[in-house]
Amino acid sequence: MRLREDEHFLRRITQDLPKGLKNNLDMIDLNLKDAPIRLRIPLEQLSDTPVNTTDAAIEKIRKALTKQSETGAMQALVLPAALGNHVDHLTVREAATPFTSGIPCAFYEDLPYATTHPSAATDLEALRETAEQRNEPLSPVIYGIDSAVERKRKLILGYASQIDDEAGILISDFATRYNGGERLWVNQAWLDVFAST
Repeated sequence: MRLREDEHFLRRITQDLPKGLKNNLDMIDLNLKDAPIRLRIPLEQLSDTPVNTTDAAIEKIRKALTKQSETGAMQALVLPAALGNHVDHLTVREAATPFTSGIPCAFYEDLPYATTHPSAATDLEALRETAEQRNEPLSPVIYGIDSAVERKRKLILGYASQIDDEAGILISDFATRYNGGERLWVNQAWLDVFAST
């Protein structure tokens, strides 16, 4: 079901793109299980479970990213900021962090956690501090999207396996904070390449 949702999402977000850009977006399904299945934890512990550095998902993600990097197919990375400490988002960020140097990289604000989780603001600050310590500071960039609130609601409701109407409203309304746009936290390489787009 999740694979079908992902494929449907990709078709919807690329339908209005010029053909050349459509060809630059690929989905690679790693068949990773969500934390309740993979780590055998209850749903209510998703934000209270630290990353397990021996989690096989980390190696699987790194192997896929290595392959993309070696073939020259990885032109940029967009990663979860892991606001709200969702263990799946933290795991992806942990796995991908070694690939962020020297490549355009952006971190998105995890929803609905950015709107509801009490640690979201401190999580964002911790991400920014860690980036500073690695001498890769992050800057906020807001991308405007036509009809973003309604478009986002329609797109995310396509994930019926995990998003209900209430969460859909929370997530789509978040874009109103940025005049209907999206805020990403980006490195200098991202600014150098995508500042004009």
